Amino acid sequence: MTLEFTSTSRPAKLPLEQHGLVLYPPEDGKAATKYVDEALGRGRLVVYVPVNRDNDTLHISEIESEITNYEDNVNRGNLLTLDIRSFYNFLLSGNMEPFEELKELLEEAMRERIASGKKNDEGVTFVSGIAGTLATNQRFEESINAEKWWQKTHLEWLQKGLKVTMICSHPSTIFDKKSQEEQFMNYKRAMLSLHQAILDPSST
Repeated sequence: MTLEFTSTSRPAKLPLEQHGLVLYPPEDGKAATKYVDEALGRGRLVVYVPVNRDNDTLHISEIESEITNYEDNVNRGNLLTLDIRSFYNFLLSGNMEPFEELKELLEEAMRERIASGKKNDEGVTFVSGIAGTLATNQRFEESINAEKWWQKTHLEWLQKGLKVTMICSHPSTIFDKKSQEEQFMNYKRAMLSLHQAILDPSST
């Protein structure tokens, strides 16, 4: 499988209507929010599930500072930020029902935007750190299951004519780890097969 490598330098280039994998180094906290900014600038609805960090207050403050016009976009309904912890715990327990509920809510939001006839609306961009956080914590099987669900859902949305771009952020330090352990190798192979493009911040 041949993967397209795309730079995350500003302005970020969205892999439109694809399921993309952004590999971020620990020092680059803006690797995923570059895509949030680019999508908002295109008039897209953005759903952002950020990578989990230790200090919640600091985390929220950082997100607000990293995204252009954060508060205005939230108030206008252009940006929806979800708490990663609840979805993370659901995946650990094998409970996908909340994800199916989220899927229905997002489909409804997409249809409403289409019905509103927004001239500059280019669809929806979903930026998620759920699977990447699982991988960081060595929960490789759950990370793979999450990505399989995103891929399946993304294909279903495209088949319904919904313009959805999915960006999943994973730590490059985990992905580039030199290990021959079976669970790690399965994780790496799955990430390559489940994404159509790899987005590499280190190329900036």
